Amino acid sequence: MPMFSKNMSKKNFLIILFLSINISFLSSCKKEESSDPDVAPKRDLETQYIAENDSIIEFMETHFYNYTDFENIGNNQTPELIIDTIAGDNIDKTPISEQVKSLDIEVKDDDDNVVVHKLYYEVLREGSGENPTVADSVFVSYKGFLFDNKVFDQRKNPVWLEAKNVVRGFQEFLPKIKRGEIRINPNGTYDFLNFGIGFVIFPSGLGYYNNGTGNIQPYSPLIFQVNLMTLNRTDHDNDSVLTIIEDLNGDHNFDNDDTDSDGFPNYLDTDDDGDGILTIDEYDVNGDGIADDSDGDGTPDYLDND
Repeated sequence: MPMFSKNMSKKNFLIILFLSINISFLSSCKKEESSDPDVAPKRDLETQYIAENDSIIEFMETHFYNYTDFENIGNNQTPELIIDTIAGDNIDKTPISEQVKSLDIEVKDDDDNVVVHKLYYEVLREGSGENPTVADSVFVSYKGFLFDNKVFDQRKNPVWLEAKNVVRGFQEFLPKIKRGEIRINPNGTYDFLNFGIGFVIFPSGLGYYNNGTGNIQPYSPLIFQVNLMTLNRTDHDNDSVLTIIEDLNGDHNFDNDDTDSDGFPNYLDTDDDGDGILTIDEYDVNGDGIADDSDGDGTPDYLDND
């Protein structure tokens, strides 16, 4: 897997940073089906979620993280998240359950029934720049591990990932932290400063569910520490409409929005409404930053084929 060193030259870094990034690097936080023929049979989504959420709550009530290591950290420091049991010398530690926030995510089963899944997260350093969306390309370092502290994937040097291509829990957490600042040094190297740091805990319904992959067994809740260095906004079809805007129903699934039903989702379709006029030529002709609606019918021109 390609990795990036903090000692890369300014020229090479800027090429990587400002080119349009449309390829996700392979990693175990990427969404993919397991090639293992022994994939576990699918369980009822709601029943499985309830059981896993109970286990997550119990885990958070009986474990703590090294929160003191994240107090008053330098602007370019990245302490590694460590989770341990509250016992013995650590009996007075504050449990994770008292520190995290939660986010409700709708997940559909095979019959399109919605089961709300809770994702638990903690922002350890907010970051100083913009927040990514669930569609953006992000330059991150991270560590993924299980409840037994077994690390299944770790990237100490940042890599580019597309948020829409990683597992749902990772994707939904990213907008909770912000990018950092980039400092170019006199010798041509660079540093990231004040970048966002956080961790997230989520059930397998937001991860791999019944598909094991690598060292991850089916139905495993996952923990990730994520450090967000920087980001690129994405416009996958270069039609002047950001990919996040192409998610018309707001479900963070970019493949089920296809206005003209031509088999190409809007984020990959240069003519979203199929009227023969390219989206880039009718989205915002007057340049006011608002999608044009020439006939005033409430449907923007680029989505209106009449």
